[in-house]
Amino acid sequence: MEDVEALLKGRRTAACWACGSAMEPQDNYCRVCGKGQGARLPWQYKWWGILAITVLGLGPFSLFYLWRTPDLSRRAKPFYAAAILLFTLFVMERMYRLWVFWQAALGGLQSY
Repeated sequence: MEDVEALLKGRRTAACWACGSAMEPQDNYCRVCGKGQGARLPWQYKWWGILAITVLGLGPFSLFYLWRTPDLSRRAKPFYAAAILLFTLFVMERMYRLWVFWQAALGGLQSY
């Protein structure tokens, strides 16, 4: 009903990216869920925030933010997800090699 009234008055309404509720175009924050809109988007939902979460050691946990962000297109998200997973596998493989190196360097010592 609210959307019909807005159209009749000539106003255009926008939808919140997080909860989908109707908003005024000039709103910076959603009135229902409180999430920032447009330039007020939280840092972890921006592309550089997702990159920071990935590189700072949380790897695949950044996929949660990747799939929920309105900052990236639907077509770009699978490519970003593949890149995050490949980066995570690369880091894990390097950590395993480091572990094997130190085990060999210490002569197979085991700590209990």
